[in-house]
Amino acid sequence: MNDFTESTNCLDCTKSSACFKKLIPSELEFINQKKTQILYKKGETICKQGAFSSYVLFISDGLVKLYLESPNNKNINIKILKTSEFIGLSSIYGENIYNYSAVALEDSSICLIEKESLRKLLNDNGNFASEIIKWYCANEKQLFNKIKSLGHKQMHGRLADTLLYLCDESFNQKELFSKLSRQDIADFSCISTESAVRLLAELKNEGIIKLEGKHIRIIDKARLIEISKKG
Repeated sequence: MNDFTESTNCLDCTKSSACFKKLIPSELEFINQKKTQILYKKGETICKQGAFSSYVLFISDGLVKLYLESPNNKNINIKILKTSEFIGLSSIYGENIYNYSAVALEDSSICLIEKESLRKLLNDNGNFASEIIKWYCANEKQLFNKIKSLGHKQMHGRLADTLLYLCDESFNQKELFSKLSRQDIADFSCISTESAVRLLAELKNEGIIKLEGKHIRIIDKARLIEISKKG
Protein backbone atom coordinates (compact mmCIF):
# COMPACT_ATOMS: atom_id res chain seq x y z
CA MET A 1 0.00 0.00 0.00
CA ASN A 2 1.10 3.55 -0.65
CA ASP A 3 1.66 5.61 2.49
CA PHE A 4 1.70 9.25 3.35
CA THR A 5 5.29 10.20 4.04
CA GLU A 6 6.86 13.10 5.85
CA SER A 7 6.32 15.96 3.45
CA THR A 8 9.27 18.07 2.37
CA ASN A 9 8.51 21.78 2.29
CA CYS A 10 8.94 23.06 -1.27
CA LEU A 11 10.99 25.96 0.10
CA ASP A 12 13.54 23.48 1.49
CA CYS A 13 13.49 20.83 -1.26
CA THR A 14 16.93 20.02 -2.66
CA LYS A 15 15.62 17.78 -5.45
CA SER A 16 13.24 20.14 -7.21
CA SER A 17 13.39 20.46 -10.99
CA ALA A 18 14.70 23.51 -12.84
CA CYS A 19 11.16 24.86 -13.24
CA PHE A 20 10.53 25.14 -9.49
CA LYS A 21 13.77 27.09 -9.10
CA LYS A 22 12.07 29.84 -11.12
CA LEU A 23 9.41 30.36 -8.45
CA ILE A 24 9.66 33.07 -5.82
CA PRO A 25 9.24 32.08 -2.13
CA SER A 26 5.56 33.03 -2.00
CA GLU A 27 4.85 30.85 -5.07
CA LEU A 28 6.78 27.94 -3.56
CA GLU A 29 4.74 28.28 -0.40
CA PHE A 30 1.57 28.35 -2.53
CA ILE A 31 2.49 25.10 -4.30
CA ASN A 32 3.55 23.57 -1.00
CA GLN A 33 0.01 24.08 0.29
CA LYS A 34 -1.44 22.47 -2.85
CA LYS A 35 0.51 19.20 -2.81
CA THR A 36 0.47 15.90 -0.96
CA GLN A 37 3.58 13.74 -0.73
CA ILE A 38 3.14 9.96 -0.86
CA LEU A 39 5.60 7.07 -0.71
CA TYR A 40 4.97 4.32 -3.26
CA LYS A 41 6.67 1.02 -2.60
CA LYS A 42 8.62 -0.81 -5.30
CA GLY A 43 6.18 -2.47 -7.70
CA GLU A 44 3.17 -0.34 -6.74
CA THR A 45 1.04 1.26 -9.44
CA ILE A 46 1.29 5.06 -9.27
CA CYS A 47 -1.32 5.85 -11.90
CA LYS A 48 -3.53 3.76 -14.17
CA GLN A 49 -4.09 4.31 -17.88
CA GLY A 50 -7.57 5.75 -18.45
CA ALA A 51 -8.08 6.79 -14.82
CA PHE A 52 -9.28 10.28 -13.92
CA SER A 53 -6.29 12.57 -13.40
CA SER A 54 -6.94 14.76 -10.40
CA TYR A 55 -3.28 15.63 -9.95
CA VAL A 56 -0.02 16.17 -11.77
CA LEU A 57 2.59 13.90 -10.21
CA PHE A 58 6.14 15.02 -9.48
CA ILE A 59 8.85 12.49 -8.64
CA SER A 60 10.45 13.94 -5.54
CA ASP A 61 12.75 10.94 -5.26
CA GLY A 62 12.71 7.61 -7.07
CA LEU A 63 12.46 5.78 -10.36
CA VAL A 64 9.26 5.15 -12.33
CA LYS A 65 8.41 3.13 -15.44
CA LEU A 66 5.75 4.46 -17.84
CA TYR A 67 3.94 1.98 -20.08
CA LEU A 68 0.95 1.63 -22.39
CA GLU A 69 -1.52 -1.18 -21.78
CA SER A 70 -3.15 -2.96 -24.70
CA PRO A 71 -6.24 -5.20 -24.92
CA ASN A 72 -4.13 -8.32 -25.62
CA ASN A 73 -2.26 -7.85 -22.33
CA LYS A 74 0.94 -6.90 -24.17
CA ASN A 75 2.43 -3.78 -22.65
CA ILE A 76 4.63 -1.24 -24.41
CA ASN A 77 7.19 0.35 -22.12
CA ILE A 78 7.55 4.02 -23.01
CA LYS A 79 10.28 5.41 -20.81
CA ILE A 80 11.80 5.60 -17.35
CA LEU A 81 11.35 8.74 -15.30
CA LYS A 82 13.80 9.81 -12.63
CA THR A 83 13.80 12.24 -9.70
CA SER A 84 12.55 15.73 -10.65
CA GLU A 85 10.37 14.60 -13.55
CA PHE A 86 6.61 14.84 -14.06
CA ILE A 87 3.80 12.36 -14.68
CA GLY A 88 0.51 13.46 -16.26
CA LEU A 89 1.57 16.98 -17.13
CA SER A 90 -0.50 16.97 -20.34
CA SER A 91 -3.71 16.64 -18.30
CA ILE A 92 -3.39 20.29 -17.18
CA TYR A 93 -4.73 21.44 -20.54
CA GLY A 94 -5.48 18.19 -22.37
CA GLU A 95 -7.61 15.15 -21.68
CA ASN A 96 -8.57 14.78 -18.05
CA ILE A 97 -7.21 11.21 -17.80
CA TYR A 98 -3.84 9.51 -17.56
CA ASN A 99 -2.81 8.30 -21.01
CA TYR A 100 -0.48 5.63 -19.63
CA SER A 101 0.18 3.62 -16.50
CA ALA A 102 3.13 4.14 -14.17
CA VAL A 103 4.78 1.77 -11.69
CA ALA A 104 7.50 2.40 -9.12
CA LEU A 105 10.74 0.58 -9.96
CA GLU A 106 12.01 1.37 -6.47
CA ASP A 107 10.53 2.99 -3.37
CA SER A 108 9.57 6.42 -4.69
CA SER A 109 8.38 9.63 -3.07
CA ILE A 110 5.75 11.28 -5.27
CA CYS A 111 4.22 14.74 -4.88
CA LEU A 112 0.57 14.94 -5.97
CA ILE A 113 0.03 18.54 -7.08
CA GLU A 114 -3.40 20.00 -7.74
CA LYS A 115 -3.70 20.77 -11.43
CA GLU A 116 -5.41 24.11 -10.94
CA SER A 117 -2.51 25.37 -8.82
CA LEU A 118 0.03 24.42 -11.50
CA ARG A 119 -2.13 26.08 -14.15
CA LYS A 120 -2.17 29.27 -12.08
CA LEU A 121 1.64 29.30 -11.81
CA LEU A 122 1.99 28.68 -15.55
CA ASN A 123 -0.23 31.69 -16.20
CA ASP A 124 1.46 33.91 -13.62
CA ASN A 125 5.16 33.08 -14.00
CA GLY A 126 6.61 33.06 -17.52
CA ASN A 127 10.00 31.72 -16.45
CA PHE A 128 8.33 28.79 -14.72
CA ALA A 129 6.22 28.11 -17.81
CA SER A 130 9.31 28.29 -20.04
CA GLU A 131 11.11 25.60 -18.01
CA ILE A 132 8.03 23.37 -18.11
CA ILE A 133 7.90 23.75 -21.90
CA LYS A 134 11.60 22.86 -22.19
CA TRP A 135 11.03 19.67 -20.21
CA TYR A 136 7.94 18.83 -22.23
CA CYS A 137 9.74 19.34 -25.56
CA ALA A 138 12.62 17.06 -24.52
CA ASN A 139 10.06 14.46 -23.44
CA GLU A 140 8.22 14.79 -26.74
CA LYS A 141 11.44 14.30 -28.72
CA GLN A 142 12.14 11.05 -26.89
CA LEU A 143 8.61 9.83 -27.64
CA PHE A 144 8.95 10.63 -31.35
CA ASN A 145 12.23 8.71 -31.48
CA LYS A 146 10.47 5.81 -29.79
CA ILE A 147 7.66 5.82 -32.36
CA LYS A 148 10.16 5.97 -35.22
CA SER A 149 12.09 3.04 -33.80
CA LEU A 150 9.02 0.86 -33.28
CA GLY A 151 7.46 1.78 -36.62
CA HIS A 152 10.45 1.46 -38.96
CA LYS A 153 12.99 -0.92 -37.45
CA GLN A 154 13.30 -4.68 -37.23
CA MET A 155 13.84 -6.55 -33.96
CA HIS A 156 17.63 -6.08 -33.92
CA GLY A 157 17.35 -2.32 -34.40
CA ARG A 158 14.61 -1.94 -31.80
CA LEU A 159 16.57 -3.91 -29.21
CA ALA A 160 19.70 -1.88 -29.97
CA ASP A 161 17.74 1.33 -29.38
CA THR A 162 16.42 -0.05 -26.08
CA LEU A 163 19.91 -0.96 -24.84
CA LEU A 164 21.34 2.41 -25.85
CA TYR A 165 18.51 4.13 -24.00
CA LEU A 166 18.72 2.02 -20.85
CA CYS A 167 22.52 2.23 -20.76
CA ASP A 168 22.47 6.02 -20.97
CA GLU A 169 24.81 7.59 -18.43
CA SER A 170 21.92 9.35 -16.71
CA PHE A 171 20.79 5.95 -15.38
CA ASN A 172 24.18 4.65 -14.26
CA GLN A 173 23.79 5.67 -10.65
CA LYS A 174 20.55 3.72 -10.44
CA GLU A 175 21.87 0.24 -11.42
CA LEU A 176 18.87 0.18 -13.72
CA PHE A 177 19.07 -3.40 -15.00
CA SER A 178 18.80 -4.79 -11.48
CA LYS A 179 15.29 -3.26 -11.42
CA LEU A 180 14.19 -4.57 -14.83
CA SER A 181 13.28 -8.05 -16.04
CA ARG A 182 13.99 -9.47 -19.49
CA GLN A 183 10.29 -9.00 -20.17
CA ASP A 184 10.69 -5.28 -19.39
CA ILE A 185 13.48 -5.08 -21.97
CA ALA A 186 11.31 -6.95 -24.47
CA ASP A 187 8.39 -4.59 -23.79
CA PHE A 188 10.64 -1.58 -24.48
CA SER A 189 11.46 -3.13 -27.87
CA CYS A 190 7.98 -4.52 -28.67
CA ILE A 191 9.29 -8.05 -29.12
CA SER A 192 8.64 -11.29 -27.28
CA THR A 193 10.64 -12.13 -24.17
CA GLU A 194 12.03 -15.19 -25.96
CA SER A 195 13.25 -13.04 -28.87
CA ALA A 196 14.85 -10.56 -26.47
CA VAL A 197 16.75 -13.32 -24.65
CA ARG A 198 17.91 -14.82 -27.97
CA LEU A 199 19.06 -11.48 -29.40
CA LEU A 200 20.87 -10.56 -26.19
CA ALA A 201 22.75 -13.86 -26.40
CA GLU A 202 23.69 -13.06 -30.01
CA LEU A 203 24.99 -9.63 -29.05
CA LYS A 204 26.99 -11.20 -26.22
CA ASN A 205 28.52 -13.81 -28.53
CA GLU A 206 29.50 -11.06 -30.97
CA GLY A 207 31.29 -9.16 -28.21
CA ILE A 208 28.94 -6.18 -28.39
CA ILE A 209 27.53 -6.50 -24.87
CA LYS A 210 28.43 -8.31 -21.66
CA LEU A 211 25.79 -10.08 -19.57
CA GLU A 212 26.39 -10.26 -15.83
CA GLY A 213 23.27 -11.79 -14.28
CA LYS A 214 20.51 -9.24 -14.84
CA HIS A 215 23.00 -6.49 -15.64
CA ILE A 216 23.87 -5.60 -19.24
CA ARG A 217 27.00 -3.68 -20.14
CA ILE A 218 27.76 -2.32 -23.62
CA ILE A 219 31.26 -3.35 -24.74
CA ASP A 220 31.22 -2.07 -28.32
CA LYS A 221 28.93 0.96 -28.46
CA ALA A 222 29.92 1.86 -32.04
CA ARG A 223 28.69 -1.50 -33.35
CA LEU A 224 25.47 -1.24 -31.35
CA ILE A 225 24.84 2.23 -32.80
CA GLU A 226 25.45 0.80 -36.27
CA ILE A 227 22.83 -1.90 -35.65
CA SER A 228 20.45 0.83 -34.50
CA LYS A 229 21.08 2.88 -37.64
CA LYS A 230 20.57 -0.08 -39.97
CA GLY A 231 17.35 -0.90 -38.18
